[in-house]
Amino acid sequence: MPASLRAVPVTALLLGLGAAAPAVAQAPTPTQVIEAFEGVQGPIRTHRPSHPKGTCAAGFFEGTAEGARLSVSPTFGGQRIPTVIRFGVGGGPTAADTSRSTRSLSIRFQVPDGTPWDMANISVPIFGAPTPEALVEGLRVRRPDPATGRPNQEAINAFVAANPKTTLQGRLLAANAPPASWATTPYWGVSTFRFRGADGEVRPARWVFEPVAGTQRLSEEQTRSLPSDFLAEELRGRVAQGPAAFDMMLIFPQAGDDLNDPTAAWPDDRQRVSVGRLTVTEVAPGPGGACDRISFLALANAPGVEFSDDPTLRARPAPYALSQVKRTRPQ
Repeated sequence: MPASLRAVPVTALLLGLGAAAPAVAQAPTPTQVIEAFEGVQGPIRTHRPSHPKGTCAAGFFEGTAEGARLSVSPTFGGQRIPTVIRFGVGGGPTAADTSRSTRSLSIRFQVPDGTPWDMANISVPIFGAPTPEALVEGLRVRRPDPATGRPNQEAINAFVAANPKTTLQGRLLAANAPPASWATTPYWGVSTFRFRGADGEVRPARWVFEPVAGTQRLSEEQTRSLPSDFLAEELRGRVAQGPAAFDMMLIFPQAGDDLNDPTAAWPDDRQRVSVGRLTVTEVAPGPGGACDRISFLALANAPGVEFSDDPTLRARPAPYALSQVKRTRPQ
């Protein structure tokens, strides 16, 4: 196995907050998940464990007629829904914007007279770990040895050999140059949801937010020469000239597509339907903002958008909530 795959970046594992355990195993508790993060990153008191570096923004979402047909959620009803938006960079709080890590797009849909709906999307179509056991074990083997200050490379190699799916996201990131802008990369919801339509039918689907400006990546020269914090200013300048927009596309599976493994991408030829457009109209002037108070916990929007049997969805909210409590309670 190439050395680049034996030493999978920890950021690839920080994206899969949980999945179902095999029947013979005990799934990690939310506390164990957070403790695994803290073993690598240190105490989580001032930043998010995943995509801690980010910028707040705001805008609105408008559903299409197809969106209203495919989901009874008021989010897709066609009215303009105010949104709180957060763009992020995978890695630590000081991660470089030129790094080959994930970018994130988190959204809170503020439906008038309704329950807010949150979602967290990333710039690759798969998670970095298929199960909570793989997530937690992968973090634990990367915990630095107090005597040396470094993790045990032999233990990492053994983990990767036993858990090859944890290399898949890293392969995708290594094969593609970093995004040139938060506004020019697609963002996937990764997991499968059930969409309850106006006709009463329930359809499994995943989604992706496709940038209206098209996908644009950095050149090798730009990757070397751009500052490590260029994304926020680039987005502010872009939106000052006009809104940035993303089309939300539902992706429908065919027979044989895995609905419940977040490391299993569906083929690119699957049917896609536009269900709405997200428009970014404002970007916070500096670090922090309205999005800092949000952990984007409400991942379902029943009855129009419901959890599937993918256990990753059912495991994610609890660690999100625990992490938020650790960051906000008095010390």
